[in-house]
Amino acid sequence: MNTRSLIGFTTLVCVSLTSFLSADEKVIPQVEQLIQSQGTLLLHDDFNREEKDDTKEQLGKQWKTNSKARAKGTKQADLNNGMLTITMAEVADHGVSIKHDAPFDDGVVKVKFRMHDWKGIGFNFNDPKCKVSHAGHICHVGVKPRMVDFRDGKTGIFDLEIREKKLGGASKEEIQRLTEGKFNHVQGKFNTNQWYEITILIQGDVMTAWIDGEKIGELKSEGIDHKVKQNMAFAVSGVADVDDLRIWSLDQ
Repeated sequence: MNTRSLIGFTTLVCVSLTSFLSADEKVIPQVEQLIQSQGTLLLHDDFNREEKDDTKEQLGKQWKTNSKARAKGTKQADLNNGMLTITMAEVADHGVSIKHDAPFDDGVVKVKFRMHDWKGIGFNFNDPKCKVSHAGHICHVGVKPRMVDFRDGKTGIFDLEIREKKLGGASKEEIQRLTEGKFNHVQGKFNTNQWYEITILIQGDVMTAWIDGEKIGELKSEGIDHKVKQNMAFAVSGVADVDDLRIWSLDQ
């Protein structure tokens, strides 16, 4: 349970960037200029609040989880000491997904995260109305202690035709051929039990990520340019914490 006395908040209104720049935040000039010139803050959540019943998932602020469908209702998301702790339950048959609507075409996401194991954490962008991709998966950035991966899911591994071929027993080589250019795996070195801040910029068909102000990599692929990323989801198959989430639209 959260021990802080301040009540967190989520906003869905336009707020200026400068209101949320902290003293220790790593400034990325390219991104800050975009936010200042054309950014609209869609979502800010500092998770500084408590559940009414600490035995249940009560995230509030219109957050949705897959715990009921995938973990037999076991609590996997906990508001804890001013942050959100995500833990995949032993009974779960799928990784934890915790999502919030914040629709944009082009946009910026900033969030602090802490990994507790090698499984890391994913930041997924989805559009449930997209009928050519499994579960509406559009694109993804995933961080593990030794790798950051970028993925175009819409025209890559989650394309329904490609997925059907894979489930039908297509060879690994055929799937690799069909998804060529839809992934980018970047080697890295990140510690568990240490806080980082990731910044993700999506512009057109290019998705770029920075961690603590240092550019990690990018992916250019047509599926990323899907016109509506309806929601952003935290994806966790182990244990991870997140805090201070902000999402801006760059759409005019």
